[in-house]
Amino acid sequence: MKHNNISIYVFSGTGNTLTVANKLAEIFDKNSYNAKVFRMEAVEPQNLNLSSTIGIGFTIAFWNTYPFVRKWLDNLPDGKGTEIFLFATMGDSSCGMIHHIAKILEKKNYKILDADSFLMPNNFLLVQGDKANEEKRNKNLLKVEAFANDIMTDYEYKPKINFFTKLAFKITSYITLKLWNTKVAKKIMKFKLNKEKCVKCGVCAKLCPVENIEMQEYPQFKDKCLFCLRCVSYCPQAALSNKILLKTYKPLTLGEISWKK
Repeated sequence: MKHNNISIYVFSGTGNTLTVANKLAEIFDKNSYNAKVFRMEAVEPQNLNLSSTIGIGFTIAFWNTYPFVRKWLDNLPDGKGTEIFLFATMGDSSCGMIHHIAKILEKKNYKILDADSFLMPNNFLLVQGDKANEEKRNKNLLKVEAFANDIMTDYEYKPKINFFTKLAFKITSYITLKLWNTKVAKKIMKFKLNKEKCVKCGVCAKLCPVENIEMQEYPQFKDKCLFCLRCVSYCPQAALSNKILLKTYKPLTLGEISWKK
């Protein structure tokens, strides 16, 4: 890497991607780099520090990523040769979408150092128990270490793109960028509040990355929900529910997921 300073911008729903970002920063720091992790939703894409090496991490959703993330990436400035690495976390498969995002950023004149996706515990469907989740997380954090080492060497990035992944990326992009915002989708994603459990603490509103929750007497939900599951996963009273949501997984403490950088 050209620069000693590394700025990692991350969007994490319930904490898997933030866990990877923090692990990367830890490894870079141990190797005499200066790495800082920033929350994507708090930084305008035009304000990226192009005088540092940049890392961008996000969550895989519906084999693509959230509309907010795609919009943020689309609004990135011309990279002017800035070195960048990309990473994502997933519960099952990403259909190679990280490499298509890399190609998009290549066209914006960023130099891709590496791009990869990491299998982490499911936080929506097929959520496993604590022991299985810990084993899965630790196993794949070893792969994150290898990823970090590649970034710090003269690794030659080669995108893994074929006809199937191109087709999958087009279909999933349509779903996440178009169908996600339909009335039907919003109705499915809408959360229900149990007022008997709610203690009006406001945690859900503070955690929402798109300010979809407004605190009045009780939390009031608007129509911008990403279904990132942060609010329902970290509600101290388990006062939120959803028609299709059975169980969630949270790898971090409330304080860790609430970090302000």
